[in-house]
Amino acid sequence: MNLFDKHLTLLERSIDLRVKRNDLLASNVANQETPGYRAQDLVFEKQLDKALYSDEPGPLKTTDPRHFDGMQREPLETVEGDRINSFNPDPRMDGNTVNLDNEMAKLAENQLMFQAMTKAINWKFRMLKSAITDGGR
Repeated sequence: MNLFDKHLTLLERSIDLRVKRNDLLASNVANQETPGYRAQDLVFEKQLDKALYSDEPGPLKTTDPRHFDGMQREPLETVEGDRINSFNPDPRMDGNTVNLDNEMAKLAENQLMFQAMTKAINWKFRMLKSAITDGGR
């Protein structure tokens, strides 16, 4: 039995991945003057959605990997996200693909999402604490 629901696990994993994404975006900003540097990003939302909203209790046992293509779900705790090269239609002459404005916008968006998730997780714990301390009254 799990004391916490899957939504709390989702929030926890999302926060972890937001921290990893922040580090990657900060690295892009730090390397904006490095010739040949390729800006990267971390995408994980679709993986989290698939892990959260799958009706299956876990990975299906199959005799052939083609039988249930796309139906096996990944546990929330193991979602790592995918590192991708950020698209920049106008890379510099030295091959650097960092667009500082885009990276700063991504950092701001990531920070807002991080703050929203930490508020949500704090609210969940306050509700749990309230149920424990005030539930018997």
